[in-house]
Parts: sequence; structure tokens; C-alpha cells
Amino acid sequence: MKLQLLEDLDLGGASGRIAGALTQTLKDRIDLLGLELREDKIRLVQALILACAGVIFALLGLILGVLAILSLLPLEWRAVGMGVLAGACLVSAAWAFAGLKRRLSSRRSMFAQSLAELEKDKACF
Repeated sequence: MKLQLLEDLDLGGASGRIAGALTQTLKDRIDLLGLELREDKIRLVQALILACAGVIFALLGLILGVLAILSLLPLEWRAVGMGVLAGACLVSAAWAFAGLKRRLSSRRSMFAQSLAELEKDKACF
């Protein structure tokens, strides 16, 4: 009777299912890691674009500031024209840098989802 119960357990099939589950879990974690790497790459490119925009607007503000000094405005309006043009460009640069700072500060830790899933897996096994 006891021998029949041991045969009914089918330990070979159970270990195969466990190995299959572990393999699928590992594949899922690798897929998640790849997805997070792609997301981090996109964030990096966006940050670089905002940084370049900030630098361009800052330089444009400086150039326009210099050109405003040399402009053909009447003497009483030269300072006002220079201030308006340079101010507009510098406000644009500040906006771009604020967006960059916001994007970089709101960035979560790398591979946060993968680490969370690995913690769940560890708790299960």
C-alpha cells in the first residue's frame, strides 16, 4: 500500500514542472531587464535633448544680447531692446534647464521593477 502511494506522487513530473516554472520566471525577468534598459536609454536621450536645448537658448540669449547692443535702435531704446531679447532667450533656457532638472530628479532607481520582481520571487521560493 505504501509503495503505491509513493508511485502516485510522480516526483519526476513535479520537478519538471518546477524547472519549467523557474525557467519561465528567469525568462520573464530577463525580458523585464531588457525593457528597463530601453526605457533608461529613452530617458537619457530625452535628458540630452533638453540639455542641448538649454545650452542653445542660453547661447542665443547671449548672442542676441550682444546684437541688441549693436542694433540700430534709437539711443533711448537700445537698452530696452537688448533686455527684452536677452531676457526672452534666458527665460527659454531656464525653462529647458528646469525641465532637465525635473526629469533627472524624478528618475527612479535603475531596474526598480526587476529588483521588486526578484524580491517577490525570493519570497515565493
